[in-house]
Amino acid sequence: MENNWDMYDYILESKDAVRNIIAKQSTIFTEAIEYCLERKIQQIYLVGSGTSYHAALATRTVLEKTLNIKVNAIYPMQFKDNELITTKNTLVIGISHAGRSSSTILALDYAKSQGLLTIAMTAERNRPISKHADKTVYIEIGEELAGPKTKGFIGSIATVVLFGLNYGIKAKLTNKQIKDQLIERMVKTTDNIPIIAEKASQWYKENKADLIKSRRIIIVGYENCLAAMMEGTLKISEAVRYSVIGYEQEEFMHGIYHGIDENTYLIYLASQGQYYERCIRMKDYFEKERHNHNYLITSDHTQENGKNFVFDFVNDVYFETMEYIIPLQVIARKLSLDLGIDCNISSDPDFHKKMASYTY
Repeated sequence: MENNWDMYDYILESKDAVRNIIAKQSTIFTEAIEYCLERKIQQIYLVGSGTSYHAALATRTVLEKTLNIKVNAIYPMQFKDNELITTKNTLVIGISHAGRSSSTILALDYAKSQGLLTIAMTAERNRPISKHADKTVYIEIGEELAGPKTKGFIGSIATVVLFGLNYGIKAKLTNKQIKDQLIERMVKTTDNIPIIAEKASQWYKENKADLIKSRRIIIVGYENCLAAMMEGTLKISEAVRYSVIGYEQEEFMHGIYHGIDENTYLIYLASQGQYYERCIRMKDYFEKERHNHNYLITSDHTQENGKNFVFDFVNDVYFETMEYIIPLQVIARKLSLDLGIDCNISSDPDFHKKMASYTY
């Protein structure tokens, strides 16, 4: 049966998905927040794998700074097996878009066994994860049938942030003015998504002849775009199905540079900030001395050269992951199509059953 939906369409829907979550926030979070008010929460764990972990990583700083409590983004098995919990006043939010992640379910079970507060966060109704948490918060983004999730990533970030802000108001950890300002900043960022996607599609088309030859891509990110780097690495890898690796900028400099040759494609998420000049220095080095393929994603118009994607990003310190991810999502979809890969069809539909990584 031919699909009448496309991964690119869901990228475009991300803007409206965020606005929908904002519009429904008074009802989405009410029950879970009342539950959390039973204790004075001293720390929060955001637990998830893949896209869910990346969304957690993208949100921890804004919640931590706004609520003035410790917020941790952590993989489920690391939480279950290695994390020392020092207070029962701990909230554990298990994030799973499909609501079936076995590892996230195990982490929630462990949290409950320790007497901690537990919330499941999922985009799907009637999924196993809800049975393993005291409350469930739904990621209200509507339908997303594509294989690699794009709207789900943006919607997960918005849901975690809005949950935290609404909880902060009720717990008197922040005020309405700060909440409204942060929501306005998030909307200003995500309202740009359709135009970023349109511009990125044109940019991809202009560079297609080179990008389609790639068989080894490395994505480099830093600071507030670390989550975008990790999620972009995952999305492109899911779609093109060859070697795509992501590195934090300083980590990359500690040895990885030895393996760069003329066949390596490097994509830099060059957001504005304290490490931007270091990123440009690294890009210039590889262009001049290693002669590999280099692509910069940035808002710096001095870097316009046809190869770099230059756009007037908002560059909000809390939300720039939600805009820098878009060119990478576009690459994932456009490149997979040009390679003749239908990324909506799994390379192994039974993989999660074989690995027991989903609970059914």
